[in-house]
Amino acid sequence: MDQIDNYKIVEKIGEGGMGEVYKGVDVMLEREVAIKLLRPELSSREDIVNRFRSEAVALGRLNHSNIAVVYNFGKLPAGQFYMALEFVHGDTLDAVIKRSGSLPWQKAVKYALGILEGLDHAHGFNIVHRDIKPANIVVTNHDTVKILDFGIARILETARLTRVGHLVGTLEYVSPEQIQGKDTDAKSDIYSVGVVLYEMLTGHIPFEKETEYDLIKSQIEEKPKAPHTLCGNIPPKLEKLVLKALEKNPDKRFASAREFCDALIAVSNECADSTRAAPARLPSNKLWGFCREYPGPVFLLALLAFGLIYFLWMQLGAADFAKPPDVATVSASQPPAALAPLAGNDGAAGGTPDQDPNKKPDTGERLPPPPIVPIQPVAESPLDGARLPAPAKIGAVSAAEDNKARVKPPAPAKPKKERRIADDDPGIGRAADNFFN
Repeated sequence: MDQIDNYKIVEKIGEGGMGEVYKGVDVMLEREVAIKLLRPELSSREDIVNRFRSEAVALGRLNHSNIAVVYNFGKLPAGQFYMALEFVHGDTLDAVIKRSGSLPWQKAVKYALGILEGLDHAHGFNIVHRDIKPANIVVTNHDTVKILDFGIARILETARLTRVGHLVGTLEYVSPEQIQGKDTDAKSDIYSVGVVLYEMLTGHIPFEKETEYDLIKSQIEEKPKAPHTLCGNIPPKLEKLVLKALEKNPDKRFASAREFCDALIAVSNECADSTRAAPARLPSNKLWGFCREYPGPVFLLALLAFGLIYFLWMQLGAADFAKPPDVATVSASQPPAALAPLAGNDGAAGGTPDQDPNKKPDTGERLPPPPIVPIQPVAESPLDGARLPAPAKIGAVSAAEDNKARVKPPAPAKPKKERRIADDDPGIGRAADNFFN
């Protein structure tokens, strides 16, 4: 097939349960389009044709920046129906999540807000999408989102068109009431947005099961894991909003897409303000998540590290730190010339013997330094520089009174016996001359 009416076919870009999707060009307006072509075997079924037409009518009513615009709806001569829509350049959100694993919470909230804004516009026309999932969301080259594929959307006034006896939607993302075949409304889309936001934040859907039976049972009965157990950088208040959107009871969810949107904006602003005001950065997300997931090994490693540091400190630093320095204390009241050496030879003037009989044996105990003994200065003779004899003995040190060094006064020198000189001694004159000279 080369052309459909005014649209030249470029290439086939997708295929779904209801038909095929092609990339084309409007030869009259020279713009790119996406063409959805209903399968031939389905074009003869009135219920399918009516649903396909309802999508075109629904999209024709909508005009929003987060919803792909419909350009045309028609029927080929062979009986196949087609729809020409806006061609959106970008990647599906599904591809973005698979490539990134998980998104920063700020970006996840931004995309969720775009989805909710588009759904709020659609809900205003009583249009429920019923198949919100990452594969139906395109992240444009301008980092905005657009909702695609309203192929199973319905207008609430014609709800009877949807009762075809089988599940409509994708099991991983549909609401519990939709799985059970109950009436659906805007709150069903809110649940699906909650699943998409959960996946953007964690990289996982709430329920990952191997069989459809287990998946259906989980969607109806089980509570999802808290998102922070899968990714540790999710603000707690944001997590509460996600879990509220995933409530099993529709009445416990947000009343509308607008309410959900406003709550996300408020929490996002609050979290951003608290992040800017934080004085210090928190540990990295991966490290913090590892610590919370494996507290036992982390505690053991911390304990071993502390023990190693303590052991090294005891071996290398404790002994030297506890040893006091060797300090000799001297009395500031004694002049430097009168201080005896702390240790000297027995023959040194004023010195003390090397071996003190009163000294205790060395047992490692620090003993006070020996008392300081003043040195008796040598007297000069006024006659010809002759040196007078020093006192016979320096007074002994008494340590009996208050542990103070006391020196007994030296014994007075014994006067010499003078020799009497006669007046007529001829040497007296020479002695007198020497005295006065």
